[in-house]
Amino acid sequence: MEEKRIIPGEVLRDFSLIDQDKGEWKLSAFKGKRVLLSFHPLAWTQICADQMKCLERETSALESLDTIPVGISVDSVPCKAAWARELGLSKLRILSDFWPHGQVAGEMGLFREKEGFSERANILVNEQGIVVFVKVYPLTQLPDLKEVMDFIRELHHSGVEGNVPAKHCIVDLEGKAVCLEDSKNTGIQSTSERHLD
Repeated sequence: MEEKRIIPGEVLRDFSLIDQDKGEWKLSAFKGKRVLLSFHPLAWTQICADQMKCLERETSALESLDTIPVGISVDSVPCKAAWARELGLSKLRILSDFWPHGQVAGEMGLFREKEGFSERANILVNEQGIVVFVKVYPLTQLPDLKEVMDFIRELHHSGVEGNVPAKHCIVDLEGKAVCLEDSKNTGIQSTSERHLD
């Protein structure tokens, strides 16, 4: 049975997965920081490799914004370990959602039952464990990390400067969200309260 896709405003249930170094990674361990969950279908594929290498390059910048990035796919831990070595990942943790197969992706409505792997998606969780950004990309498209980072900077500066807090996106009847700043955007995104003025 297909789970309902997670949307901004929902509290993300705590979960733990094993990373490429056989270490446990638990969402609740990062309470007080933002977490970027970057789902990708399968290791050893070009777009997924580019997606993880991009996250690796930006890990320090994301951490400076109090955001912890992780990659997630249904590949096994040994597969993740070999792939991480191949990609030269030294900072980014990539998590195995292998068993129960795709359970974490499934609970977020991101598991593709027919193919047996997850959607390509970015999910941003705030310091309180609330989802504030969700975007699902075509499998053939490299996610635009700059878009996510710009959104995180907006959240970060709102908090630092004491401006109005970020507000969640508006979701239409088809389950898609429209960013009020740019109605041409597709997918599910978040916007901030300041765009509502």
